[in-house]
Amino acid sequence: MNVSRAAARVYARALFEIGVEEKAVGRIYDDLHAVHAAIRALDPKLRAFFQAPQLRREDKRRILHMAFEGKVSRPVLGLIHVLVQKRREPLFDNVVQEFDRHRDAHEGRVQAHVTTARKLDEDLAAALRAALEQRTGKTVVLQQTIDPDVVGGIRVNLGDYVLDGTVRRGLMDLRRTLAATHRQG
Repeated sequence: MNVSRAAARVYARALFEIGVEEKAVGRIYDDLHAVHAAIRALDPKLRAFFQAPQLRREDKRRILHMAFEGKVSRPVLGLIHVLVQKRREPLFDNVVQEFDRHRDAHEGRVQAHVTTARKLDEDLAAALRAALEQRTGKTVVLQQTIDPDVVGGIRVNLGDYVLDGTVRRGLMDLRRTLAATHRQG
């Protein structure tokens, strides 16, 4: 794991613990995503302001404070100030992702990223969700991505677990097997 990802985990964990302690996990989640959406909605040049190291920290903190004070909770505003103070603004996206992961774990939920060549029909999606919930013992939220390059089949990413039953993967495995057999023969 790279240092940035590890640092994002530390910030997200601290913010999550504050949320649990203050019984405000939902509010912090909403506020984090509101700030994240606001920054992502900016023109790319304005968005670069958030991460630009050339700007004085105090100027950046003051502007962000004016933009978000009274609109987001104190812990989220505090996170923004800390990231600016330590010049770690680029970690913000990863902090949001890690906070979401903590919230999901706390609430017994897991995100399953499903990639298929075509959209799953409702019955198949429900059957897949049920099978994953039985396997994990948690509520599963399916997030589907359509990728015609998989040709057929399905790839499921569930945390660190990856099930790749795509035709593309099968063809790659077959190619490796044939190449290895050709070299041996």
